[in-house]
Amino acid sequence: MRPVKALTRPLAAKVFLKLCLSGLLASSLAGCAGPSIYHWGKFEDGLHERYVGQNHAEADVYLFETISAAEQQNLRVPPGAYADYGFVLFKRGDREGAISYFEKERRMFPESSAFMTKLIERVQQKEKEAVEKPQTNATVNTGAKP
Repeated sequence: MRPVKALTRPLAAKVFLKLCLSGLLASSLAGCAGPSIYHWGKFEDGLHERYVGQNHAEADVYLFETISAAEQQNLRVPPGAYADYGFVLFKRGDREGAISYFEKERRMFPESSAFMTKLIERVQQKEKEAVEKPQTNATVNTGAKP
């Protein structure tokens, strides 16, 4: 009769070998993963620059480059990129451009529809207020006596 140690060593070696082969197979399959469905470009770098590095100018450039490269190569822009760039344009005073990018986000990602619609309404409200404010001031100024 064999001692117990003699039986456990070959069994342990077999288990170890199977684990190693399984790990090798899993790692080789992970390397075969397909490309992302979105063109991320420098979008994540831009988010990091904006929110962590506080470097808004460079973040805006990364964002624009990501969107441009994706559109030129007929790739999908990642979720939130159009909306983020629309907000950048809004902060610069380009309300029409902002609405255009919010609409692109809404078209590409229908799940964002309610939020994008609300943003578009707010931008349009700001436009309306900007047009009405000078008229209100002109009315008040013309009605006043010198």
